[in-house]
Amino acid sequence: MKIAIGADHGGFKLKEKLITFLESEGFTVADMGTHTAESCDYPVYAAKVARAVAAGRFKRGILICKSGIGMSMAANKIAGVRAALCDDVGTARLSREHNDANVLCLAARKTPFKPAKKIIRTWLKTDFAGGRHSRRVKQMEKLLK
Repeated sequence: MKIAIGADHGGFKLKEKLITFLESEGFTVADMGTHTAESCDYPVYAAKVARAVAAGRFKRGILICKSGIGMSMAANKIAGVRAALCDDVGTARLSREHNDANVLCLAARKTPFKPAKKIIRTWLKTDFAGGRHSRRVKQMEKLLK
């Protein structure tokens, strides 16, 4: 699976560790920045990852900032993106099963590397349940039109 990943300065260090982890798990990872810990604007990186996922160039995306909130808000402005801020494996699983989330947002301030790995593993292995949830996902997509 091809995954796009991006972060601002607040998520840079965690992003770097997660890229190594994801590649060791056999995923193809595209690092869409930032490439330093210098202060930068999170909407730039949220847009890069979200647009790449929405265009179908990547099946999933991961975004990281200090709180995860800014990244999730910015990514959800892009039609076709369902970004979910997850801070544990339970929310990661539900974001996939019920909401078909295609972008995972993480809070670097709140989510250390080891828990982040567990969240990502769960998020990547969980399938969308479909059924009644499909109707709801379609309703969300119409909100951006």
